[in-house]
Formats: sequence, structure tokens, C-alpha cells
Amino acid sequence: MRASALVVSLASLMIGAVLALTTPVAVAQQDVGAGLAAPAGPNASVWNGVYTTAQNKRGEEIHAGLCVSCHGPRLNGAGQPDMPPSPAIARATFLRKWAGQTVAALFTYVRTKMPPDNPGTLTDQQSIDAVAHMFAVSNMPTGDKELPPDPKALAGIVIEAQPK
Repeated sequence: MRASALVVSLASLMIGAVLALTTPVAVAQQDVGAGLAAPAGPNASVWNGVYTTAQNKRGEEIHAGLCVSCHGPRLNGAGQPDMPPSPAIARATFLRKWAGQTVAALFTYVRTKMPPDNPGTLTDQQSIDAVAHMFAVSNMPTGDKELPPDPKALAGIVIEAQPK
């Protein structure tokens, strides 16, 4: 009797774990609206054209207005002399730092930590548009759907230092 109860308990735990791991991806794909990029599986790459030219343009405007003083006009971390040092947010250095992490992690970081003198003031849309601009400056290709401002949908897109 004890062995069968243990087997049932283990089976229930395994089913729960599978549901916990697969449900967020399925829900994220359902939540993505028209015109927004849906991850092409749990390991879509940022090199697969996950943002649009229009989204990059909006991100460029956000960068010029809010980010340039710290991260510099080239997004290389060379901001104004009177500003504290800041990291590069594009190209090789940025990609190495974020390699293996999801776009959801980057989006959440930008949304909650930037700008450092007034964190959390960017809207979801401004945050994801800024991320799209980082990708554009990093020479990632554009696509025909925008990155959605939704961490669940972004969780299936992985940042890679270079295309595979």
C-alpha cells in the first residue's frame, strides 16, 4: 500500500512539473497579439528577426531622449563626462554579457532599473522599444512582427552573442 501511494505521489509531482514548465510557454504564445512576435518555440533566437524597423525607430527616439547621457550615442557606454560609468548596451560586449539569457530578463531589467536616476518610469512599450534598438545597433536582423511588451511571450527568445 505504501509503495503504490509513493508511486502515485511521484507521478503527480512529475505531471505537475511538466505542466509548470510547459504552461507558461503555451500561455505566452496565446497572449501574443496580432503584429507581435511569438516565440518560435522555447528557444527562438534574437537573430531570427524578432523586432521591426518601426519598433527600432521608436527605441532610437527613446535612447536619444533618455539613455544617451549615460550609454552614449553609439550605445557603447561612453556617456557624458559628468555621468557615472555605464555599460555598453549594444554589440559584442553587451551580447557577451547577456548571452544565454532571455529577452524577458533584459526587458524586465530595463523596465525596472532604468533610467538609474528614476527607475521604473519607462512604460512597458518604451522598454521593449529600447530593447529593439539595442538589437538593431547590434546588427540583428529585423522581422515583420514587433517584440511584445510581455515577459511571458519574451521568455522563449534567447539572446545569443552571434547567430548560429
